[in-house]
Amino acid sequence: MKELIGLMAFAFVGSVSPGPNNTLLWASGMTFGFRRTVPHVAGTVLGIALLVAAVVAGVGALIDSIPWLTMALRIAGSAYLLYLAYRVVGGGATGRTAVSHPLSVLQAIAFQCVNPKAWIFALVAVGTFLPPAVHRFIGVALVECILMGVVATSSSIWAASGDALGRILDDERARRAVNIGLAVLLVASATLVWI
Repeated sequence: MKELIGLMAFAFVGSVSPGPNNTLLWASGMTFGFRRTVPHVAGTVLGIALLVAAVVAGVGALIDSIPWLTMALRIAGSAYLLYLAYRVVGGGATGRTAVSHPLSVLQAIAFQCVNPKAWIFALVAVGTFLPPAVHRFIGVALVECILMGVVATSSSIWAASGDALGRILDDERARRAVNIGLAVLLVASATLVWI
């Protein structure tokens, strides 16, 4: 039971803190509104669940044991974060109509696969909080359910906050300033992967 309480605290802090997912959810909520960002939220939740399942199946250990695979994940994740930063600030994502659609469920799931913070989140969750006193299948199911619930809540908070900010910011100059700030956060996230 103490592992699950610790997992809830870890999941909340890890999923609500600023990072690539939350920056994108906020930008999507601001640009497209909460309702159109719901598939992105769902994809984030399902992507995290997929990573946890992959870690349990041994993919996390495989990534840790093969240096070039770890490097490839870092490069792909960093490149994608920089691309997203470009899209947020330089690729025309400033207005509500400049980009035709937010991330789909599948795009958000795919983003988790190249997001280094999401992999670390899944690795720590399984490695630290998988309850040893219950059958492995039940323990994994508990970890998955808790993470999915917490990630759904935190992702929804970020998307709703972006939506609220988007309703307040009618001025294109203010929107541009916010998008530049979001792009800077994404670039910082890409930089932190290498530190």
